[in-house]
Amino acid sequence: MNKILYFLLAAVLLTACQKDSSDDGIDIEAVRHTVLVYMSAENNLSYYAQGDINEMITGRKKVGNDCDLILYVDRAIASEKPFIARICNRTDHPVDTLYQYPSDFYSSDPTLFQEVIERMVSYSPYAEDYGIVFWGHANGWIMENDGKNVIRRAYGGDDGHNAGSSSAVEPTRWINIPDMAKALQRTGIHWRYLFFDCCNMQNVEVAYELRHVTDYIIAAPSESTGVGAPYDVIVKDLFIADDQGMYSSICHDYYEQKTDEYGHIDQKGDCQMPICAIKTSHMQALSDATRQILPDITEWLKTSNPTQDIIYYYKYDKNKGDVEKIMYDMKHMIRKALASQPEKYNAWESAFRQAVCYGEYSLKWHTNCISFSDFADATVDDQGCVSMFFPLEKYSQASHPYNEDIKKMQWYQAVGW
Repeated sequence: MNKILYFLLAAVLLTACQKDSSDDGIDIEAVRHTVLVYMSAENNLSYYAQGDINEMITGRKKVGNDCDLILYVDRAIASEKPFIARICNRTDHPVDTLYQYPSDFYSSDPTLFQEVIERMVSYSPYAEDYGIVFWGHANGWIMENDGKNVIRRAYGGDDGHNAGSSSAVEPTRWINIPDMAKALQRTGIHWRYLFFDCCNMQNVEVAYELRHVTDYIIAAPSESTGVGAPYDVIVKDLFIADDQGMYSSICHDYYEQKTDEYGHIDQKGDCQMPICAIKTSHMQALSDATRQILPDITEWLKTSNPTQDIIYYYKYDKNKGDVEKIMYDMKHMIRKALASQPEKYNAWESAFRQAVCYGEYSLKWHTNCISFSDFADATVDDQGCVSMFFPLEKYSQASHPYNEDIKKMQWYQAVGW
């Protein structure tokens, strides 16, 4: 705690030295739409950060000066401290540093996470709406237990030592989704959208947790590549004023980018990341509809191998031995569970379609852990593009307490597990 207070005091003392945000030629009072990009790159993704910043410079040229694009960047570069910058429509000086932090810190610390976002907003205080892009590692609702050096949990993955590898001297730190929701709410901004340019973030548990802080969540349920979104194309989509045009364009343009970065999949060139948009105002209705059918689901889950052939997006693999599929496609699982009760399924699917307002579907994507043969008979009609965790007895034998951690998510209580 003392370290955090010291950091915040140092930040306040340096505020007087920061650059006036109008010096870059932007009339901040004329800005209508502001997008923040939170680049948590003090990890093994640091290599990709500059390429995406360069793409943002190109993409920024496609939108006018009533749009403001502000970045927070924390890379694994020992000589560079975290900084906030604006991307401008200027060829001579396209990236204008607005604030340089005095020292390195964990970008995944909830208190500092909130401070960074509030500081970013302070450079564009008059916008009519705000969207935010989260760039980095992620693994949806899955929790990090403080002090553990885990491979991938929640959002962020700050290794704390600027080496850009997974073998950190300090433990890799993450921000869990309930803490993220609280921090975003405390900023006082109701976000037009949250766009997660990272793995496995389109979980129903995440969407429900964040339902009060944003209108839309745009994310993939699957793994994504290190190269991330094609920002030279997507920046213009981030500022589209019409909501439907905004989220459908982001999803479509991300989907059109091939995601077989490393050639892991035999069907090279035919691998596109599934991605969708959730309208959070319909999340309560979806939880109510799911609660209605939960007794049928739990009864079906008691049968032998009920999860066989179901589309999934994340598989825990400890030393290539203890393998458990964790994030199942929500729609596909419930469709199988209610196969003999079409009226119940149709009623539930109606609520699901209201919540999932747009999707681009694919059964092949870049991955390090999925065996696509496990659901080779599935079709895109089965796919809902949103994952859900189903507490099963087998998880009680896993090395991570999934069945206990899920109880910390509001979705668990809302649907009546």
